[in-house]
Amino acid sequence: MKTHGRISPIVLVVALAGCSATAGSTESSVSAPSVAPASASPSSPAEGFPTEAFARLGDKPVSDALAAELQKVLERSADSDGLTATVISPAGTWSGATGLAAGQRAMVPNDQMSIAHITQTLVAAQVMQLVEEGDLNLDDLAADRLPHGLGFDTNGATIADLLSHRSGLPDTLLGPGQWDSLTTDPLHAWTPEEELATVPARRATPGRHWDFVGTNYVLLGLIVEHVTGRSVAEVMRSGVLDGDRYERLIYQPDERPTEPMAMPSGAPASTFKENGGSLPSIARVTAEEAEANMASDAPTLARWFRALCAGQIVSPASLDEMTDFEKRPEFGLGIWDRRYEYGPDSGALGLAGVVENGYRTAALCFQDPGVVVVVLANAEGHDVETTAGALWRAATT
Repeated sequence: MKTHGRISPIVLVVALAGCSATAGSTESSVSAPSVAPASASPSSPAEGFPTEAFARLGDKPVSDALAAELQKVLERSADSDGLTATVISPAGTWSGATGLAAGQRAMVPNDQMSIAHITQTLVAAQVMQLVEEGDLNLDDLAADRLPHGLGFDTNGATIADLLSHRSGLPDTLLGPGQWDSLTTDPLHAWTPEEELATVPARRATPGRHWDFVGTNYVLLGLIVEHVTGRSVAEVMRSGVLDGDRYERLIYQPDERPTEPMAMPSGAPASTFKENGGSLPSIARVTAEEAEANMASDAPTLARWFRALCAGQIVSPASLDEMTDFEKRPEFGLGIWDRRYEYGPDSGALGLAGVVENGYRTAALCFQDPGVVVVVLANAEGHDVETTAGALWRAATT
């Protein structure tokens, strides 16, 4: 089990879901089953993802009474942490905030923060767009789609293996002092070559088991750039981020955060400049590029997830492939099956993430009745998934 910031599959479940039977924190000794219980087995892929339930959702505000209840839930869940959240449901749309964003400034709903590993869902969607356009194939060997001369052993992994964390590759930045340097040297801008040079030589058989490893998405970022001849940021801005409602959902460091912004644990606003003008620092966003480097506010991220789950970012067929948890149990193509956290009838899926000494985040689509919940915390220890579940239940009861 890794304890230095990267997230293995069990650690990710443990770190992001409170103290349930499948959750805890990275400091906890609580473990989780690596195989989903039979009672929570996915429905047949032939049924298809219920995109219409999300396509019907709009921007109409919730009632005053429901808004007050959701705000109460958020404040009760916060336990003095700084939080923002957005809920998009059949009852309407709501955004709220509580706690401190920077210094003594109160958090507001559109405070921008790192979205941590939720970045991977957006990168996966961009890869699926390239598959739809014929530029990539899920069965392509990663080695055949990477820049020539990279000299990195991709272990015979395919594009699908990288997307679903089944490449058998180990994680990066595992050497003595290397992970710590992201905190001690926050202004160092890492290159992909530097990061890949930190990957140990060991390899596991690809395609068998999922292991949440950042190396996979570092490679996917390089693949996107190589096959398109453009930066990931440029490809995404004309791809999965095309539209005038996603300006605050940004790919760092190519795109820079703008006010209002929430600093980690409510640190002074000067922290932003001191750390190189990125959230939480230039070192972290370059070391975790295409893995955990994006930033957003809660309303923008929730709008994007609603569009994804409505089949408007990638085709419904691609969305079905990304969420086929019979083919790829627990973790699909950039999307995590969360029914084992919220119950099989919830249809919950999405992603959650953490940036050490920074932020903790969750973005979820609940398929029944069709609800999107996003929670962003500027406290890495906050149990965002429990907060998200409480907001979902409040919005649907």
